[in-house]
Amino acid sequence: MEQSPRYLLIMACSQRKRPDPGLLPAIERYDGGSYRVLRKIKREGRWPDNLDVLILSAKYGLIEASTPIADYEQRMTRDRANQLRFQVTQTLQTYASPHKTYEEVYVDLGQDYRFAFENLEKMFDHSSITYAKGRIGQRLASLKYWLTELR
Repeated sequence: MEQSPRYLLIMACSQRKRPDPGLLPAIERYDGGSYRVLRKIKREGRWPDNLDVLILSAKYGLIEASTPIADYEQRMTRDRANQLRFQVTQTLQTYASPHKTYEEVYVDLGQDYRFAFENLEKMFDHSSITYAKGRIGQRLASLKYWLTELR
C-alpha cells in the first residue's frame, strides 16, 4: 500500500500570544493571524493528517506545533536568528531524513527569521518548496488555500 504524501509547514512565531498562565501547545499560545487560520481549520475538522508543523520561536528555536511553551516576550532579530541557526539546522535534519520525505514544504517566515535557515533547498532536495509572499492578507489567504488543498 502506497503511503500518502506528507507535507511540512514551517512558520514564524507571532508577537501576539495568549497570556494564559502555565504552558500551552505552541499552536495554541501564538495568536497571530496564521495561528487563527490553523486553529479554525482544526476546529472545522479540516486538519490534514499528513501535515507536520514546525514553528520558529525567538525564544525556543524551531519547535513542533504541539510543544508546550510559556508566555514570553522576545522579538526575532537577525542576531537571534543567527544564534538559532545550529539548533534549527539540527531539527530540520531530523525532518529531512530519507524515511520522512515531504511532497511539499511551505515556508511562511518574515525576513529576519530566514537568517536561521541554511540550505533548506539542499536538505529538502526531493520536495517542492513554496515561500509565502505578499502582504499579511495575501499570506493568510495563501496559507488557508494551501492547507485546504492538502486533503
